[in-house]
Amino acid sequence: MQVEFDPQQVSYAELLNIFWAAHNPLYNSSVRQYRNAVFYLNDAQRQLAEQSRAALEAALGSAIKTDIEPVTRFYPAEDYHQKYYLRNNAVLFAEFRSLYPDPQQFVASTAAARVNGYLGCNGSPAQLQDELDQLGLSIAARQLLVDKISGKCLKFTGFTCPAPGKSAP
Repeated sequence: MQVEFDPQQVSYAELLNIFWAAHNPLYNSSVRQYRNAVFYLNDAQRQLAEQSRAALEAALGSAIKTDIEPVTRFYPAEDYHQKYYLRNNAVLFAEFRSLYPDPQQFVASTAAARVNGYLGCNGSPAQLQDELDQLGLSIAARQLLVDKISGKCLKFTGFTCPAPGKSAP
């Protein structure tokens, strides 16, 4: 995945912290397309990436398998690899495919990316509450999303679906 960011909003170091926490840095894929890697644009980013990897190695007491490399050409994953969690929920996936019949529109959809993230137990109840009405989902799909994540994601336990256009208590 390619992340474009505004360093005035979030630093490269903060992104590195999120990255290290979001994957298994001990995983070593034998297939290049599935490998873990951190890419850098300049020497300062390279140094930060190497320092963060070294700190994590020290904390884990094990060698990190994640590569650190300079940025080269980015190749997006095939469409069928996009929005993994969302694609594995037939009802929500069908709803988004009706909203975005063109696969490229679906892949580019911020709303689909957000729902995919929530299905992967990312985000927070406060974030979901703030944006639930803006995701383009039907009332039934909103309820399904909330039921799904509140049943599998610890930080969403007890979260209930607010009425359309209203905040949850």
